[in-house]
Amino acid sequence: MNKQGFTLIELLVVVLIIGILAAVALPQYTTAVEKARATEALSLMSAIAGAAERYRIQKDAWPDADAFNKLDVEIPLVSGSTGSTATYGGQNFHMHMGPIAGDDTTFVIAADRALVNASKAYTLKTILVENSATGAFSTTRACTTYVSGGSINTTTTAPADTLDAGQFCNAISNGHPESF
Repeated sequence: MNKQGFTLIELLVVVLIIGILAAVALPQYTTAVEKARATEALSLMSAIAGAAERYRIQKDAWPDADAFNKLDVEIPLVSGSTGSTATYGGQNFHMHMGPIAGDDTTFVIAADRALVNASKAYTLKTILVENSATGAFSTTRACTTYVSGGSINTTTTAPADTLDAGQFCNAISNGHPESF
């Protein structure tokens, strides 16, 4: 008598293999999605940086902190954000910008990304520095983990449970979050 079908052991082995593959693939997928979201922010930050440089050249001053309406580029508003308390940046990031207090040559553009747990977050920064002798601008990018509510001008120490935020910074910056 020839019975056809699978034994319970064979089915358990297949379920175990699928579980292992899913455990390996899910973090890679999550990282790839976060890199795509960061690309949107980096593109927006590049546009803001160019507009801030043009503003600096025309007015001999940096734009005021978070005065996106003074720039010659259109920055998307966060959904549902209006009026004088409008938040810029779009669906995945909240954008901030401003000169560093006491430093007339440096301007910071930051894109804050809060993850599922509000205490876990990271910030992408574009730092513009004007060479006062030549008038040329240099740009540096960085990714830092931070505690929600941190300032764009300072890097606060991240709590120990922000490992996923740090992993995203490493993935976005190809392992060099301090400058990329």
